[in-house]
Amino acid sequence: MPKTEKPSKIKDMEPLRLPSNEEIGAPYDRGKEAVIELFHQTLGRLAERIQRLEDRIAKNSGNSSKPPSSDGLKKKPKSLREKSGNKKDGQAGHSEHTLKAKAAPEHVQVYRVKR
Repeated sequence: MPKTEKPSKIKDMEPLRLPSNEEIGAPYDRGKEAVIELFHQTLGRLAERIQRLEDRIAKNSGNSSKPPSSDGLKKKPKSLREKSGNKKDGQAGHSEHTLKAKAAPEHVQVYRVKR
């Protein structure tokens, strides 16, 4: 029983195939136009393959449905935002008004749950 090749689901994974000497010789015998046509066909197939491969490389989890785990070990870009120089605390010039805890409070308010 002859071994049959499984068709490749990903066309880009097929081995690169250039025209054989016989495939080049036949258009050569027909003339200049046939050679030019063969050249354009071959170059067109290669250009399409390169474009598909470049498109696949350009995909990541941010611009496609690929999971983040497929992004590889590339570092994520740092934020382009610049520091403002302001303090992280409240507004400048604002004095603190907070209630301080007392050891012995003057009044205790108890709120009971009705339900």
